[in-house]
Amino acid sequence: MRCIIDGAAMTDRAAAHAELARALEFPGYYGANLDALWDLTSTMNAEAALIHPAAMLNALGVYGCKILQTLIEASEENPGFSFRVEEDAA
Repeated sequence: MRCIIDGAAMTDRAAAHAELARALEFPGYYGANLDALWDLTSTMNAEAALIHPAAMLNALGVYGCKILQTLIEASEENPGFSFRVEEDAA
């Protein structure tokens, strides 16, 4: 499965987790927090890319960094999950 996560849609924590759930096709029981994000991505098979990372980081600040860290760590631990950040156009 290939997934595009749109950072521009991540305007606050709730919107961020809604976008993650949409893009990564999480089940309805997704807990919408960093622990739940780790739990699901550390066991899934997918190729995920984040577009518009600057918009996400501007809106979420430190929490946006924590989302990135969680996704990067999940991709390092789970060989079935890959994650990359698409740089914003200048």
